[in-house]
Amino acid sequence: MKNTKTPGLIILILSALGIALSGYLTYLYYAKAQAAFCTVGSGCDTVRESPYSIILGVPVSVFGVIGYLSILILSLVSISYGRAKWLLLYFLSLVGFAFSAYLTYIELFVIKAICPYCVASAFIITGILITLIIGKPDPLPRSSFKFALISGVLVLPVLLVSVSLQSKGLRAGSEDTWRVGLAKHLAEVGATMYGAYWCHHCMEQKGLFGDAFKYIKYVECDPGGERANLALCYEKGIKVYPTWEIRGNFYTGVRSLEELSDLSGYKEIK
Repeated sequence: MKNTKTPGLIILILSALGIALSGYLTYLYYAKAQAAFCTVGSGCDTVRESPYSIILGVPVSVFGVIGYLSILILSLVSISYGRAKWLLLYFLSLVGFAFSAYLTYIELFVIKAICPYCVASAFIITGILITLIIGKPDPLPRSSFKFALISGVLVLPVLLVSVSLQSKGLRAGSEDTWRVGLAKHLAEVGATMYGAYWCHHCMEQKGLFGDAFKYIKYVECDPGGERANLALCYEKGIKVYPTWEIRGNFYTGVRSLEELSDLSGYKEIK
């Protein structure tokens, strides 16, 4: 007879870790804070600020908290590790695994950036599902086994199609996410754009970034502009607008985002 306490304990520990991880990501979202061990403009930011990180106006991490919490509560419902309990846990973990697989696909092939925290969550839910499969009650009634197989066949495509429909049309949003990542990376490496408020080319350069330009370090070189810093512009020898200073080198004129990405060493792919 199988030891029914061991898988229950493992699931309890993994679900608790999942709650802590998802709860932390939820806190970061609402606090607009920077994730620990992740540099500004890294894959963490790219994934977290992508349109795929929200479903129906709710952060994906909130669904993670709900899912892991449901698994944890169900694990504590009774001391016994019965068949009905196993089926419910199996179904919940299967849904979580399918959802995590979809998000991993989005990271790899749509956003093209990896969030270590999301990867950790994927390993946790996978660990729970594997533990359940290995610790399956023996013998499991034929009807219950059929239910497990049918749910496995149906849940994966239904969930993927449902979430895909919600995400349809968000591919363009991933480009906005890339702009934000590039802008934050430029700020991190100390890149500076020098310009003047009346400069048409400066406006064109700002327009390429859109809302992401708020992360760019910009220095106004005309005395009539807001917060002008003539001394710094003179010190740097700025004569053409716009002028970029990146890693100690100066580049004049409007630069494409792809060119700025290459010049600054931004590795994320658009």
